[in-house]
Amino acid sequence: MKSMKSLKNVKLSVSLPSISAATRMILTILILGVGVVLVVVLYGQQQTRNNKLSDEVDGAATTLVQNSLSRRDLENRLVAANLTLAEVTANFPSSKQSMDVEEALYKAAADAGVEITSVNCAVPKLEKVGSSSHNVYTIAVSATGDTQSILRFVGILGNWLPSTSIESASTDGSGEEVALGLSLKVYAQGAG
Repeated sequence: MKSMKSLKNVKLSVSLPSISAATRMILTILILGVGVVLVVVLYGQQQTRNNKLSDEVDGAATTLVQNSLSRRDLENRLVAANLTLAEVTANFPSSKQSMDVEEALYKAAADAGVEITSVNCAVPKLEKVGSSSHNVYTIAVSATGDTQSILRFVGILGNWLPSTSIESASTDGSGEEVALGLSLKVYAQGAG
């Protein structure tokens, strides 16, 4: 058998062609120049990105300020609306009762066969009747219908609104078309 040479004994040598000093200098300058150009290009890209981000931050800051002012304005409007609501609630504590009174008037008119042409309900006033207090609504009602229907309407108002007093009544016309004007006081549950 033939003996094999051990890999330890094999020497590999790569010989580069010899480069003159001037060529080495030119290559070094060229490599450094490419490096500088790469650094400048990368720096330019980062500056562009930084400028875009700065513009976005400025835009976001402007939007934040605008939204803060808008929020403050909306909060002020909410406070004003809540105050107005509180004032209206204090002035009209029984709007549900007012609606109930008007609904009863329209039902009585439908039962009697008359048409209500207008209803004006004033703000209720607290009145003491005996030992209890009542919200008193002063209501002006205008209705039209024939004579019998008008009389029936006046007669059944007490069924629909048992705590009502007729303060005044006036009619105009006769027969088929009679106009009725009523001034009513309706007593509703009060505060206390």
